Amino acid sequence: MSKNKEVAETYEDNVFIEVDPEAEAAAALEVKGNDLMDALLNTPDQTTTDVYMKRFGTHFTLRAIDSGEYRKLEKRCTYHMKNKRTGKISKELDEDKFSYVLINAACINPKWSNPQLLEKYNTSDPCDVIQKRLYIGEITELTQAIMDISGFSDEVEEIKN
Repeated sequence: MSKNKEVAETYEDNVFIEVDPEAEAAAALEVKGNDLMDALLNTPDQTTTDVYMKRFGTHFTLRAIDSGEYRKLEKRCTYHMKNKRTGKISKELDEDKFSYVLINAACINPKWSNPQLLEKYNTSDPCDVIQKRLYIGEITELTQAIMDISGFSDEVEEIKN
């Protein structure tokens, strides 16, 4: 055994057992790695949740948004703005529009593109229906639920050494 390597000695049933902490740690990581791989392979790709909407007396069904789709939606709601004082151009996110676009993309039921809804609100854009039909608190509630199911509320578990 090298001088730099720490070895823990334990006695079990009067039998001396030499324990290598590095080997134990590697074995534990291998088990965690296998558990992780199982989780990655066996967890459903699409997660959904139902949100009860009190005013309508029913549930809306929402799905999670992955990072690629999120970036596309965010890009769709980003505009360039020139600072009059400095002349620099910056990107700004239209947060209201982003909420409408996010709800439209993540809402499985109801379908905001339903022809009856579009006709009733005299528009061809489902986001206009969301803006006109939902109260601001309902929009916030749905947006938060989508962010939660998409992993934005998950706490990161710290790994202690």
